[in-house]
Order: sequence, then C-alpha cells, then structure tokens
Amino acid sequence: MKKLFFIAAAIFTMSMNVNAQSALELARQQKELNDINRKLLDMKPTREAKRQAKVLKKAKWMVPAGESSIEMQITKSLLYGEELMTDEDGGVTKRYIMQTAIQTAGSYNVAYASARSAAMTELASMMKTELVGAWKSKADNAQGSSVSTITVDKFNQRISGIVDQSITNAIPVLSIYRILKNGNFEVQVRVAFDKKELSARLKRNMEKDLEEEGDGLNEFVDEFIKSKF
Repeated sequence: MKKLFFIAAAIFTMSMNVNAQSALELARQQKELNDINRKLLDMKPTREAKRQAKVLKKAKWMVPAGESSIEMQITKSLLYGEELMTDEDGGVTKRYIMQTAIQTAGSYNVAYASARSAAMTELASMMKTELVGAWKSKADNAQGSSVSTITVDKFNQRISGIVDQSITNAIPVLSIYRILKNGNFEVQVRVAFDKKELSARLKRNMEKDLEEEGDGLNEFVDEFIKSKF
C-alpha cells in the first residue's frame, strides 16, 4: 500500500511539474507576443509591405471586415519572420517558423479554417518525414548504443502522434481572401510557430511517449530544430 501511495504521489508531482512548465511557457510566449504587438502599434507599413500589398490587391486579394489592412498584416508577418533569438549553442537564429496555406470553400469561415489547418498539417507532415530520417541516421551511427532497431520501429510508430501533439498554438499573422468567379472564397493564411516552444513540447512528448528509450532526446531535438529551421 505504501509503495502504491509513493508511486501515485510521484506521478502527481510529475504531472504538476509538467503543467507548471507549460503554464510558464505560455506566459512567456504571451509576453513576447504582447511585445511584438506593441511594436506594431507604433509602426507604419514598411516599403516592402506596401510593395507586396500592391501585388496582392492587383490579384484581387482583400481583408475581412474589421481586420488590419493588407499592408499592416504583411508588416506583422515580416516582423515575426525577422524576430531573432539565441539558440542552445549561443548562436543567433530566427525565432519563428512561418507556414502559409491557401484553401477554397463556399464561405470565408470554412476556407479560413481549412487553410489554417492545412498550414499546420503541412508543417507536421514535413517534420514527421524529417524526424524519421534523422532518427534512423542516429540509429545507424549508434554502433551498439541503446538505440536499437526496436527503438527505430517504436519511434516510427509514435512520431506522428508526437508531432501532432506538439504543433499547437499557431499564431495567425496574415489572413486575406478573394472571391472566385464561381462565388467560392479562396483564403490565404500565414501562421507562425515559436521554435522555442515547439522544441520544448517535442522534448516533453518524446520523453513521455518513448519512455526509457528516449535517451539523448534533448540533444536530438535541438539539433533537428537547428538544422531544419
């Protein structure tokens, strides 16, 4: 009975630590998003944003009622795309992964939801493929270490769910649409993903789902994010 009590207590403590860590990450990200939004309040559209907006408007793209102008949305997109951070090795790298998708539907809301989902799905698909290849390479070079063929099989089986759980909190930075000749709405959405937060979630989810076979995952994830993004 005592043993069961201590196990339950340990699980509860681990759960509390993960939840606290997640809350801290969300609070940190929200503060940084607020900082970027404050910068936007004081900014005017950049020359590059005006140039891109002119091209989009000529192609009949517009913004939904109540949304920021195309110029300001592009300025926001450029600001996120240029935001820098320090990586695990002390080097400077871009902070956000940007992903764009276009979808068509009979209404703006349906097309927007489909485009946002497609942006996340496309990033997830690319990450799954790249992660499987990176882990196989790690196993091939392990030379008798704890990484075995079984580990590779388990990784391949579970990586899809791990990535899907990790790609959340997409930040919308651009949303424009145009009406096609058949009356359908074509919507273009661009979202940003915080690399620090994505890396932290990947590490947590891999450690949880791969259990004891997750040795060295922190370094693996850091190197993957650094080399691919």
